[in-house]
Amino acid sequence: MVALWRIEETKEELFDLLPDTWKAKLDINSMNRHNVAARVLAHTICPDFDSIEKDEYGKPYFISKDYPISITHAGEYAGFMYTEDRECGIDIEQISSRIKRIQHKFIREDEQKFAESGLQGLYMVWCAKEALYKYYGLKALDFKAHLKLQFEPFEKEGNLKGIISKNEYKITMDLHYQFFDEYLLIHTQ
Repeated sequence: MVALWRIEETKEELFDLLPDTWKAKLDINSMNRHNVAARVLAHTICPDFDSIEKDEYGKPYFISKDYPISITHAGEYAGFMYTEDRECGIDIEQISSRIKRIQHKFIREDEQKFAESGLQGLYMVWCAKEALYKYYGLKALDFKAHLKLQFEPFEKEGNLKGIISKNEYKITMDLHYQFFDEYLLIHTQ
């Protein structure tokens, strides 16, 4: 299940939308509006589940259910994903030229065709690798050495293949992407 929400409320208004049991475990002063919104979205989708915590690697999980989850936020949006039977990863990014400054950190030589497609191509790689990173969930992944995307010409919406390869761990998976307004949303399938 994938959900996306355009955030229009203030942090305090969002906080008021959470159940008291969730609020008791959160420090609103240390959270930003996006993090509160992602939790409100998670609670809206899964109202019977207990609050969200983070494991030792920073990966979010529900206290009361063993369903893998992933959260994301950028600009005016928060996103949430959960599955019942497999890990998951979701990322949203607001497209801007700032990505050019760090492309050397995540674009592999065999991914240059994405870079040749301009900002959308750069964000395709960055956003997909963020989703793969969240799927893996154990940190210590190098975006160039351990994560790879197979190039396919891309449209406004579609699928692509991503690969996580670190030591003995290797998996190829489908990712779904969608461009809208000045955003890109990608999640594992």
